[in-house]
Amino acid sequence: MKILNNKYQIYSINIPDFIQEEISDFVEYSTDLKNHPYGYLKAHENAGYLAMDGIKHNSYQCSVPLQKVHDSFWLAWTIREINKIWNNEGDSYCFRLRNQSGHFGQCDLWTNFSYKGDDNPIHNHSGFVSGVIYYKNHGHPTIFPDCDLEHKGENGTMVVFPSTTPHFVKKQETEEERITLAFNFDKVF
Repeated sequence: MKILNNKYQIYSINIPDFIQEEISDFVEYSTDLKNHPYGYLKAHENAGYLAMDGIKHNSYQCSVPLQKVHDSFWLAWTIREINKIWNNEGDSYCFRLRNQSGHFGQCDLWTNFSYKGDDNPIHNHSGFVSGVIYYKNHGHPTIFPDCDLEHKGENGTMVVFPSTTPHFVKKQETEEERITLAFNFDKVF
């Protein structure tokens, strides 16, 4: 775990290989949805996809299914990593992945697909702590303007931060596919 900004509590975490394999499964599922003729029906519409301004910012976003997430070790591993940072009492059960009944996967873990011309406008998230998993990033940074931080996001890492932290991604200038996953957790007091 690496502290990127102590004041704003932004951390980068290396993802173990066995967890990365599960993330690959999440991405494979999401890619199949994206490429399906009716994939648009399960598109995840939020600030990073089809924002309030009516502009499509990412080429495609979709939720990872709740059952796939609950069966994974990713969920338990991420809760424990978050717990190391934000819970002095040590009870890892005080964090839970947000339920998002408005998403077709019904949980707050989703995959973002970006291509040339795509961006992600400045926004924050719901919940207590949020994160971005860098699956296929090619150095395109997530920018945290309040703390003057541009995080390049190496493949196989994730960044975690308080959900209220504003961040954005500039317009992608390369043809390369960028794949990230984002998530939100609540803290149950």
